Amino acid sequence: MAEEINFPKLPPLFVIRATAGVRAFLKRLHNRIFPQQFVLMEYATAFWISRAIGVAAELNIADLLIDGEKSISYLAEKTDCKEEPLYRLLRALASEGIFKETKNHHFALTKMADALRGDQKSMKYFVLHHLGQHNWELFGELKHSVKTGENAIKKLHDCEPFEYLQSHPDNYKIFSQAMTDASEMAVVTLVNDYPFSNFKKIVDVGGGHGFLISCILHQNKNIEGKVFDLAEAIVGTQNTFKKFGIENRAEAIPGSFFETIPCGADGYILKNILHDWSDEDCVKILSNIHSNMADDGKLVVIETIIKKDNKPSFGKMIDLQMLVGTTGGKERTLDEYTQIFNLAGFKLNRVIPNATPFSFIEGIRK
Repeated sequence: MAEEINFPKLPPLFVIRATAGVRAFLKRLHNRIFPQQFVLMEYATAFWISRAIGVAAELNIADLLIDGEKSISYLAEKTDCKEEPLYRLLRALASEGIFKETKNHHFALTKMADALRGDQKSMKYFVLHHLGQHNWELFGELKHSVKTGENAIKKLHDCEPFEYLQSHPDNYKIFSQAMTDASEMAVVTLVNDYPFSNFKKIVDVGGGHGFLISCILHQNKNIEGKVFDLAEAIVGTQNTFKKFGIENRAEAIPGSFFETIPCGADGYILKNILHDWSDEDCVKILSNIHSNMADDGKLVVIETIIKKDNKPSFGKMIDLQMLVGTTGGKERTLDEYTQIFNLAGFKLNRVIPNATPFSFIEGIRK
């Protein structure tokens, strides 16, 4: 029997855009008013709080506070840490609204710290993936990647990124759950802002734990769906299907999208997949989909689109992650997506923006 699914509620799109606009304006104003040395110092020291968040996630601090505030001595004992250094870490985080220090060196959850819990609406594994020791070491090699174009995993471990994950199961588990965390954060907008109801059969290519396809099928009772990913990536996918009550309409199929793709569907989704791969590899993936898609089918790519401006951009920042952590992967401009679509036999039909940093990039047969 399906569990009750409580999707997070977001404000209307115009409110989100207006708030983001005001935030960007205030940030530009701040940067213009304050001396440039001060502003640059703020940027340069931002990694302090980032790494502190990562350590708190690794120590499971938020989970230890689920049933109420705890003393620093209790937290130190449970995390096998020295009291004084742990206190300094949590004090710093509390100054940014992540945890709250109460009386006598006790700490409690805040709204932001709540997102580090591992049991609900969590960003814990996303944080562990991006701010954990492994990724921290990768960004230590950013200069190497900039100078040579070689990803940091190749330099540090002499293997390709996904080879590294496959040979390190603990890291792969964190990576897979991190992708699910990211999907959960954006799923309301992604499910409601594209007309998935027009499809009869959907394949989520590289769909991992199956969260996105489960949400789509949960909202659209007339659709059947498949998740297609590596065998190790779809471990637990059936549990996701059962949670959403769609196990009779959904299937998890193991395989590599470089070799074959399940055939006959009229909708193929690629969410945050193409940015992991070079243009050449993307064309291979898209060509495999083109060969197996129904004649009237559609391709739905969900990615950031890089714009040619100097405005704040999530895509331009995560592009640095692609630089150090993938072989040829990158965020792309609309022209670059048009090019790889064309090479694979697709016409870029339309782009549908939404409240997330990602857009729906729709392709149809040429």
